[in-house]
Order: sequence, then C-alpha cells, then structure tokens
Amino acid sequence: MPGCVVAKGIAAGAVAATWASDHWKPIAAVGGAGAAVVFVVSRAARDWVTVQTELWRMQAAALVTPAGGPIEWFQIQLETWRLLTLEKAHRLEDRAIERAGGEVELSDALPHVDTSHVLARTGKKKGMAKPVPVVKDLVLIGGGHSHAFIIKNFGMKPVPGVQVTLISREMETPYSGMVPGFVAGFYTKDECHIDLARLARFGKARLIHAEASGIDLENRTVQFADGRPPIKFDVLSIDIGSTPAKSSLKTSADARVTPVKPIDGFAARWNSILDRAVAASKPYAITVVGAGAGGTELTLAMKTRIDRERSEAGKDCDLVSFTIVSRAPTVMPAHNRRVQQAFLRILSDRNVRVDLEFEAVSVAGGKLFAADGRSVAADDCIWCTQAGAAPWLRNTGLALDKDGFIAVDPTLESTNTRNVFAAGDVAAVLNHPRPKAGVFAVRQGPPLSRNLRAALAGEPLEEFEPQSVFLGLIGTGDPAVCVASKGQLALQGGWLWGLKDWIDRKWMSGYTNKLPDMGMGAPEDLPEVARAEPAETLAMLKHASMRCGGCGAKVGATVLSRVLKKLDVPMREEVLVGLDSPDDCAVVAAPPPGSVLVQTVDFFRSFWQDPYVFGQIAANHALSDMHAMGAEAVSALAVVVIPFAVEDKVEEQLFQIMSGACRVLGESNCSLVGGHTCEGVELSVGFCINGQAQRSQVLSKGGMKEGDVIILTKAVGTGTLFAAEMRLKARGPWVQAALASMLQSNLQAAQVLQDHGATSCTDVTGFGVLGHLAEMIKASKVSATIDIDAVPLLPGAQNCVDGGIFSSLQPSNLRAKHVVVNQEAAVTHPAYPLLFDPQTAGGLLASVPQHDAQRCVAALRALGYASAAVIGSVQPQSGDVPSVICTV
Repeated sequence: MPGCVVAKGIAAGAVAATWASDHWKPIAAVGGAGAAVVFVVSRAARDWVTVQTELWRMQAAALVTPAGGPIEWFQIQLETWRLLTLEKAHRLEDRAIERAGGEVELSDALPHVDTSHVLARTGKKKGMAKPVPVVKDLVLIGGGHSHAFIIKNFGMKPVPGVQVTLISREMETPYSGMVPGFVAGFYTKDECHIDLARLARFGKARLIHAEASGIDLENRTVQFADGRPPIKFDVLSIDIGSTPAKSSLKTSADARVTPVKPIDGFAARWNSILDRAVAASKPYAITVVGAGAGGTELTLAMKTRIDRERSEAGKDCDLVSFTIVSRAPTVMPAHNRRVQQAFLRILSDRNVRVDLEFEAVSVAGGKLFAADGRSVAADDCIWCTQAGAAPWLRNTGLALDKDGFIAVDPTLESTNTRNVFAAGDVAAVLNHPRPKAGVFAVRQGPPLSRNLRAALAGEPLEEFEPQSVFLGLIGTGDPAVCVASKGQLALQGGWLWGLKDWIDRKWMSGYTNKLPDMGMGAPEDLPEVARAEPAETLAMLKHASMRCGGCGAKVGATVLSRVLKKLDVPMREEVLVGLDSPDDCAVVAAPPPGSVLVQTVDFFRSFWQDPYVFGQIAANHALSDMHAMGAEAVSALAVVVIPFAVEDKVEEQLFQIMSGACRVLGESNCSLVGGHTCEGVELSVGFCINGQAQRSQVLSKGGMKEGDVIILTKAVGTGTLFAAEMRLKARGPWVQAALASMLQSNLQAAQVLQDHGATSCTDVTGFGVLGHLAEMIKASKVSATIDIDAVPLLPGAQNCVDGGIFSSLQPSNLRAKHVVVNQEAAVTHPAYPLLFDPQTAGGLLASVPQHDAQRCVAALRALGYASAAVIGSVQPQSGDVPSVICTV
C-alpha cells in the first residue's frame, strides 16, 4: 500500500490520493486554478501514516547493514521489506483494536501463510442436508499441523460420502512454535495447544483416542497396540511427527534424560524438570543436547522460567546452571553467521555455557560424557537433537528414506503405495529435502488437502514444491530480545517478539476460538467420490433413497455372518443355543434353584464418534443395572442401528461397535446370544441383559435404613459435558476424563458395596443423582441429606454449567426438585444443577451402614474408583412425603 505524507489542508494536484476513500473525506472545494480541497483525515488514516512512517525509518536503518556484496545486500533489504510488511499488518491491527476499545472481531488470516486464504474461500451451501451413504474412509494418523488443517478444511467443505477418522494418542496437540513460550511461562497450556476433540467435532470427524502401532497395506487397515480392532481405510495420511534420535546414547539407571520429542507429551515432562530445578537446594545442572534453533530457544526459555520461579521463592538462581552441547562447530548451524554470532552473545550474557564439537555418548552419575572423554554436569539432560522416525514404520512395507521417514513424492503420496500420504516431520519429500520444522508442516496442509480430495475422487494429484528458505522468529526467553533469521537476514529487537506472538496467536485462533459457524449443507444425490466405484456400488447408491422398510431395514445376512465370525464372543455354559446356531431364538438355561431371573434393557443413540468406544460404553451402561442389583449378567441381546452406507462400510462399523461391546460383556462374563441390526439415520445401540441372582442377595432401591450414609462411586457431569462437546465448548481433557469414567465398569464397585453391607443401590443414569435418590427415598420411606460440596464432579462439568450449558434432559429432571425442602438455599450452590445432570454409564448410588462407610470408600478408591465419596446420610422421613435437604 503506497504511503504519502499529508496535512489537513493541501493543494489540489499536490497529492496522489491512493488510499481508500473511507479514510479521506472531502468537506469543501474552492474554485479556481489554484483550488484547494480540504480533507478530514480519519483516525484510521492517521494510524496508517504513523505506522508507515515508523516502518520507513526501520527500513532506512537496515540500509547500512553490512553485507558480503551487492547481491547479498539486496537480499537482506528484500527480506527486511517483507518482514516489515508483516509488522505493518500487525501494528495496524493493534491500532484497529485500540480504536474499537478492544471489542473487534478480526480475521485469523495471516499475510505470510497461505493456509488461511484457502480456508477463507472454502464454503458450502446452506440448507437442510439429507443423509449421504458412506462410500469411502479417509483415515488420518496423528494430530500434527497438516492434519489440523485437513480436519478444519473438510469441516468447512465436506466431501459427501467420505467418513473422516482421526487417530491420535493425545486429545490436545501443541503448536510447536509456541512451546518455548509455554516453557518460559508466556503462554498457558490451553493457549498453545489445539483441542483435537473440539476440532474433530467441528470437522465431523471420528476421533479415535488411541496410538497407532502398524499398518497392514494388504488389508488396508491401521493397527493398534491396545487390543482394539484395526480400522479400515481407503485413503490414509500420516502426520505423527518425529521422535528423538538417541539410540546410541548409553544411560545409567539413575540418569534423567528427557526427550523434547514427541512434542505432544513435552508439557508433562517439562513440569517434572521445573519442579526439580525450583526445589533444588544445592548446585543443579541442566544440560541440553542440541544447539540448533530448537535446543537454543528452549534452553533460554527454561532458564527464564526457572530463574523467575526461584527468585519468587527467594532462592539463589545461580545454583541452577545451564549448558548447551553440540557436535556441531557452532550454535544455530542451519542459520547464517550473523544469527550464530547473535546467539553466542545472548547465551554468554545469560550465563549459559556452550560446549561445541561435543558428541554425547553416555549419561551416568550426574554427568554427560563425550566421545573424546570430556564431560559436563547433567542432573537433568534434555535431548533436543536431530529427529528420528517412529520404529513401527519399518514394519509397514512403506518405502522409507535412510533415516526411517516415509518417502513421498512431491504430491506427498508414498513413493511405493497409492493412496497413502505423509506430511510434517514424518515425511521425507525425496525431490525436495527440507529440515524438520513446523513451518513446512503448516505449508503442506493445503496441498495435502487438495491431493486427499483428488485421491478420494480418483483424480490426478498435483505436485507441491516447498519454499527453500523460511522466516524464523527465534525467542530468547526475554520479550525484549528476539531474533529474525531468513537467508542472510539477521535482525534483533523486542518488536520481533511482538510480531512472533501476533503470528502464533492468530494461527492458533483459527483452530480454537475462531472456528467458523458452518450451516448444514445440501449434498448432491450421488457423492462425487463414488464415481470411481464399481458398477454394482453405483447402482446401489442411486437407489439408496428408495430403501424400503418392508424388510425391517435389516442389515444383510452376509454382512452379519462375516462380522460374527470376526468377533471374540464370550460364552457361558448356561447358553444352550447361541450365536453359533442358526435358530430363531437363543435358549438359555433357567437360573438354579434359589435364584431369580433379572432382566434390563437400555438403548440410546451415539454421542461419541468412535464406534468401538461407543460400543463399550453402551454395553457398560446396560450392564450397570445388573451390577446395581447385585445380579450376575448371563446373556445379552443387542439392537444396533447403522447409518446407511455401502456394504463394506456397514460391516466395518458393525464390527467396531460389537468388538467394543463384546470386550465389555466379556469382562462381566456375559454371553452375547443374538440381536437385531438395521439401517437408520443415526448410529444407535442398545442391549437387553438377562441375569440371575440369589433371591436373598438382590439389592433394591427400597432398602435404605435410618443412619446409613449415602455413597456415590463416580463423579457426575457427563450430560453437561457432552452437551458442551456437541457445541464445541468442551475441552479435550474434560471429554477424555468423562469417557474414562464411562468406560469404568461398576462390577467391582458393586461387589465392594455388598461386602460392606450395602442396604440399597441403584446406578446413576438418565434421572441424575437427585432423581435416582428421590426414587430410593420414596421406595424406602425415608428422607436424606446431601452435602453438595461432597458430590464429586468430572473435570469441566462446573465450567459447562456455569456457561449455561445443560443436557436436553435437564429440564425434565428438574421436576425432581420438589423433594428438596430447602430450595432457596440449595439453588445458591453453583453445583446444585449438577444433581439433576443425566449420566451415561454413571456410578452407583448406595446406602451403607455408617460404621462401615469409610472402609467402603477406601476399598473403592483402592480399586480405581478415585472419586468415590460419602455424599450424604439417610434420615427419618419427616411428614408424609420423603424429602431431601441439600447442605450448602
């Protein structure tokens, strides 16, 4: 944008008015050849002039930068101009925010990164969407920067007929550019991590929270180490980052060697280092192996944070020393000489020792040893060397480079396997080798997205050549000192930290708080990705909307047969005719004399994208009724509704669901003996559980006795949390904790309660704690007190309620409030609404004799029910109606 110096009144013809008319408002014209036009300059215009003038001065100062010749001087000036163009955008935005009083929504677009404008022009038609059958599976392994773009891009412009699945070992993925700032204490963990659960919900992607351990290229599946069944794919992309290459390092049993990579777990590892360093009462040495940009920036960030916390605690900062070692002859070997010299000065000024040409070979006895016999103190050794590849890639059959990274063409497709792609650190673009840096993963997002879409549609791929040089804004742990490096450019100044912070925050905002609100699309009748499918598939899809219900919308017998053959179905001797027989009904032996038949049924639609996990939760939820009554589950019948898809996708979905369910049923020694499977709009699962119990040992809701205490075995909050998750308002760790709670069986908890003389019991599900307690006190003809402070809450549940987010069942559950006699006091407690929160696979609510209550809670916690607590007591019924008093 051309700049010009202007005054409030200037001669006509003396100004080249090149800026937008919004900023220059003519208010009068005086006739004559020497006429003048008077302009009122808006504040935005004045800001623009001020900023442009500042940057001109900065560019002028750069003119005297020494260089090795005219070509190098010109390159430095060009890169300086480009950097200052970024800074202009930064400063103008800051001034716009100031003019608006801090209340302005600004774009997350970045002038230097081409991902934002790709997303900005992505859209989809508004209108009601009709269900589209799943034709193909796109599976993404890893939540790296490239895949974050893919999920957002597919969320903004879905491909009808494509089911996207993200496999990630973490619910949150860090933005590598902000990790040193996090270490230094400039950012919170939330500010520098992308919430993958939230992003996956936006992108309508299934999130598989598990770690991939292999790929079967012949069967086109991704394998896992935790025992869950493989996931099928049609197109696969891998973006799992890298691991530290330290295989040759020898370590003693007492050595502390902390790898920086994989970076997605470094936050937890860093907290341990920080605690040890801050607590140190004698000399403590931290040594970083690796003097590249990552190791150097991280060292300075760690020193900043540790010195600050020790100073705040009144401790001597000099007790903790820092050393950087490297086998390279200088620090920052990938950068120009001026940047290297700048960091040598900075490290010296900050009292960081530097040992170069130091090849680390072993760590023992608090020392790090080099191949030439030198050593340095190392109470904590941070490994930040060149990247290594995940070992399991060597067994996949994919072509790899000499370092074990996936060899890909310029299209990012594997050099030896069609429809398998890789990006980020794990990819080695053989024709265009580049350093392992986050900027390349960010830039690979758009071309990877285009080629994944092309592969799904059977279209030609396009090649991508990454930039050969990139801008590095390298922090020092001190906001007043930041270094810019690109080619021969080397600039230093506090304004560069402000620019880096602005760039990083804007990039993150595009994946966190500025995800766009996308309306429902109107997909085409025949998905584009189906065009390359066989003729029989196309014929089936064309008649999909005419599927009749005369067959009960059943899934075909062939699909069922194949799924059943693959399942590990638990069996019991009571099952006389089960899944291994072709009969119409299961036949189960009657309970033995003295025992009674116990039956229950549950059914609900999916609230979580992972079908395996959902199958586990659905089975666990259904079994909880049995556990609550002290019964032994014997057999189960399943009812499954599968969204319409091509046959192999139906089979895969059904297999995943029932594999998860069978795993949970097996843990309770309950046999799956039959069921019904049909097609529908939404994935839904239910189970009818049949069990048996000794008549004298059946626990009912009506056995509460005065003086008993009330125990709850699990924390509550699943209703509000998943209501928030559907609205993109729940954090990944909250969802992770809720899922872990729902996956925990109540079987052992029920046994502990019985062992400690429980007098009544129920499982907390749809009616919430207070609704189920109301049933218990009514059946027992008693009253109860509840200490709201004692009710355990899942992480984030209170946040969601405070934000006004409730389950759709909450209004119905609130009808139970009539039993609360001190309503006015109870409603003042912030957690009161959570007493009505409906639960899925919730804990057990039981009454236990007071003398055994603490031993009961201790036993529950020892078995892993960490939230188990006494939440109240049973009181005599006052008046004709049972009541509850909530203490606040």
